[in-house]
Amino acid sequence: MILITILIGTSVWIYRLFKLYKRGKTTSFWIQTSILGIILIFITWNLGIFPLSKNFQIKERTELLTGQTFWSWKEFDYEEIGVRGEGYTLDIYKFNEEYAQYFKNPDSTFFENYPPENMSEIKWTPTPIKDNEIDILEFATPIYGGWKGEIVTKQDFIRNVAKNKGAYYAYRKGGGTDFFLISPKDRLVILINHNM
Repeated sequence: MILITILIGTSVWIYRLFKLYKRGKTTSFWIQTSILGIILIFITWNLGIFPLSKNFQIKERTELLTGQTFWSWKEFDYEEIGVRGEGYTLDIYKFNEEYAQYFKNPDSTFFENYPPENMSEIKWTPTPIKDNEIDILEFATPIYGGWKGEIVTKQDFIRNVAKNKGAYYAYRKGGGTDFFLISPKDRLVILINHNM
């Protein structure tokens, strides 16, 4: 509903800009065009549509989760949002070999301080995931009836990484579940949010 309102408002604004330009009011045209441009950049940046904006958002989030500042590139993402706040997002980002080496043998602060309590119930824990937490992994990696192709393949991959040695996981349950996974061997950070 909000996106439809934004699209309609933007369309009306652009129509009015053309009318201003045709009337020869170029100063007003350029001022309003600049304002519209700034507003559109702000909205698209926050929605992750603007180029590289999602990379910056992931960088900020992974820094909070790990205490390390690193750049990563999108391997896969999936987003399905419902009208009542429920939804599912999956972000898989690849980091460089330098950070892969760090995560293969992180220092004690990684395990003692990260993720912070407001982001996760548990600190980073080496995989395999514990038997009493399998239900959390299953909830974080569902396969719904309409899902096909790459999303199903990625869910199987995530379960496999979480059930074998060599990675780290953390999670938070609440109104929804946030599940985080770092695989140094694959050089991947995986961020999942599942709200029901």
